[in-house]
Amino acid sequence: MNFRQLLLLLPVAALAAFGAGCSTTDYVTGKPVRNMYSLDEEIQLGAKFFAEMSGELKKENSPVNQDAARVAMVREISSHIVAVVNITNLPYQATFVGDPDFVNAYALPGGNIMIFEGIWNPKEGLVQTVDELAAVIGHELAHVNCRHSTEAMTRQMLPNLLLAGGLIWATLDDNDDLQLLFGGLMLVHNGLIVTKYSRVDELEADRVGMMYMAKAGYNPEAAPRVWERLSGASDNQIKKTLSIFATHPRDYLRTQELRKHLPEARALYEAAPVKRNGTKKISDLPPSTTPPKKPAKKSGS
Repeated sequence: MNFRQLLLLLPVAALAAFGAGCSTTDYVTGKPVRNMYSLDEEIQLGAKFFAEMSGELKKENSPVNQDAARVAMVREISSHIVAVVNITNLPYQATFVGDPDFVNAYALPGGNIMIFEGIWNPKEGLVQTVDELAAVIGHELAHVNCRHSTEAMTRQMLPNLLLAGGLIWATLDDNDDLQLLFGGLMLVHNGLIVTKYSRVDELEADRVGMMYMAKAGYNPEAAPRVWERLSGASDNQIKKTLSIFATHPRDYLRTQELRKHLPEARALYEAAPVKRNGTKKISDLPPSTTPPKKPAKKSGS
């Protein structure tokens, strides 16, 4: 068998391996899904990402978990929501980053979430009350429980492998037309198909996160409020808003979808054994004790 014949067999082998080893059950919906990662592998992957992000934050001199009152608030809300999620055997951890200019939050595979102080920046932030912060944290924990990160990695792996194989074949065959075709297909796949799934994942995280916060005793009316506020946000705010609101941030669809599911969320909230003091304004917290962020040193200086 020559090299070209072997190259042709690789996508077939990849397809067989993909079909045989990826079928699992969604912990939230109970429906069959494809995910090539086990929960243990997901925890390891998330720990690796967390270590990398922590290293970058350290390089940027971003204060991590240095404001006791805000760390306590983020972790208290997280612990209440974690108590009602679908996957209970993950090492959940909430990290607070005291950067008031960074409007962001991250969900990592395996249970780690990061909340940046810019989320409630008085000028450019998007949440004002504890309930609204619970909506953001619920959204992030929904991503973790829906396993969106590893499902997305699984979805992208096979098409990219097949398209890359075609591109290599076209290159070896010195076929410019096929090279352009496969290169274009990769761009279309990653620019349209992957983005489509990302939108679906965001809507699912919105809905599931609202149910989580309601079960935990936070008023779900706060969830659509956050996305309504984003719809009227300035361009500068949107440029600073990267992770949780990255998919069509100006689209009212997210708010409309949340309002569609509000009756179910309200029923869960009414049935919650404890109602949290979610109307409390975050601005009522004691003055921040986080030291100002120091400018990062330039390499070689």
